[in-house]
Amino acid sequence: MKIVGIAGSPRKNGATSRLLDITLKEIKALNAQVDVDRVDLVDMKITACTGCDACLKTDCPLDKDDDYPKIVAKLLQADGIIVASPVYFANVPGILKNFIDRSRRMKMNRNQLKNKWFGTIVASGLRNGGAETVSMLLATWALSQGMLPVSSMGNSVIENPLVITTLQKALKEFRKPTEEDDIGDKAAKRLAERMVELLGMTKPK
Repeated sequence: MKIVGIAGSPRKNGATSRLLDITLKEIKALNAQVDVDRVDLVDMKITACTGCDACLKTDCPLDKDDDYPKIVAKLLQADGIIVASPVYFANVPGILKNFIDRSRRMKMNRNQLKNKWFGTIVASGLRNGGAETVSMLLATWALSQGMLPVSSMGNSVIENPLVITTLQKALKEFRKPTEEDDIGDKAAKRLAERMVELLGMTKPK
């Protein structure tokens, strides 16, 4: 069993990265047999899609010049995929959007990501800064690929099914990106529990 975590932030040590680390470490703690891999898009060269439509018939011509094929190889081997993103103007940052756009080749090539479990992690600066919107955007992308979105299931009364952290503690008070967030951290661990549970129940084909 393998889970790949995609860090979609231009910042390597921000709130997004911290929550992804929590989730991946919890997965290993829950089941040491699960192979966990992390990909930081900021370390990869991913050229923006040009809309040439070559992927409808053959491989993407951009694959010759960047790192996207390396990411594809990891995703095709995965049973579960987790994408972590900050909120940039109620959307994902550019490097993550390039990753999403280039994934069209996997969809057009007989839905290669079909039936893989999928989780989202989102970090926003403001409390109402668009984190839910980005979570839904990522889930919609996963559905378009035939993946199976997974929620963070905990106490149904007080725990959010989405893994979200925000830096805003009060109107003029903010936590540091590396500072703990009780709600977001717990949700990240719940996502890990859910992913491990589902991988144990059934292995997507």
